[in-house]
Amino acid sequence: MKSKKMKKRTYKIYLLILTLFNILVSLAFFVESNSSIYSEVEEKSFKGLKLSAVHVPIIIDGNSDFTLANGVTPGGDGSYGNPYLIEDWIIDTSGADDCIFINNTNVYFKIQNCTLMNSGSAITIRFNNVSNGMIWNNQISLASIFLIDSHKNSISNNTIFTNSGISFANSHNNTIYNNTLNNCKEIYLGFSDNNEILYNYIKNSSSIGISLISSCNNTIKANEIYDGNDYAIGIMFASNTTKIIDNYIFENDGKTGLDQILIHGDCVGYILDGNIFNYRDENGGDLPPPIPDLFWLYLIIIIGSVGAVAFTTGLLYRRYLRKKEHKHPEPGEQEPYKPVEPSYQVNLPEPPDLNQDDLDFEPSEPT
Repeated sequence: MKSKKMKKRTYKIYLLILTLFNILVSLAFFVESNSSIYSEVEEKSFKGLKLSAVHVPIIIDGNSDFTLANGVTPGGDGSYGNPYLIEDWIIDTSGADDCIFINNTNVYFKIQNCTLMNSGSAITIRFNNVSNGMIWNNQISLASIFLIDSHKNSISNNTIFTNSGISFANSHNNTIYNNTLNNCKEIYLGFSDNNEILYNYIKNSSSIGISLISSCNNTIKANEIYDGNDYAIGIMFASNTTKIIDNYIFENDGKTGLDQILIHGDCVGYILDGNIFNYRDENGGDLPPPIPDLFWLYLIIIIGSVGAVAFTTGLLYRRYLRKKEHKHPEPGEQEPYKPVEPSYQVNLPEPPDLNQDDLDFEPSEPT
């Protein structure tokens, strides 16, 4: 059987392994989450694309049109955990039609890893009355993404270039996240509320980088906008309670500092906080550092994981010691019973020395 010392050492090794595992997993998530943010267009890789075939323009009108004949990959059922997939297509319309048109749907679906181009006056991806859609990791050129009357959709990790853009009309609660737009028009919201525009990279826009018209309660956060031909951000025509926070903005329309943000006087309740201007000029052309809030989030996760493992392991070890202390010994370990005989010792004074006269003493008669 293992000694108490050996078991204690085993518990310490177990604690160390669990702690290191939690740290490595947390760091892996942190690196993965930060690897694509604030990356240059020229540095962005699309090795994940598996472009297998050219496809004609896709038109889906209603939930029942998500079929193999309409370019949908088999296997999806339109649920949150198993969305319909439109993926790995090259669609070039040569200016005649929308590349992908989705109309009147509310099931979950995802458009991913596609190359879409040359829609001209038409639209690359058009949503009309659509919810629960995702446009992810596509290459889009000479075309645009346009949502009308569409809600709860996300547009993320796409590369959009050459006179393209993203536009919303009367579309609410959508997310535009971590896209790269180079030599494009703009990200435009019209009459669209409660949307989030986060961590996008916008370079050389031909108009305002991000513009809002009559759109309220939107968040514009941690975007990098530079070398544009107009304002970096424009908030116009009663676009109230807009949050403009933690953005990197520089060299737009020859302006500097806060002059790169246009806010009309009829826009109230807006928040300007934490925006950094001319970052690259002041830092030798370097990109901004990783996102601070994600760093602190993962640091908290790491510390919390280590603390939780240490606390749990400590409780288990204390329980083991307590159980070991009160455990009845096995029969082979018991020693035979040996009763202890009591010993009594009384220290009495020595008797006095007596002579014969003392022994012959006779009491006198009473008087």
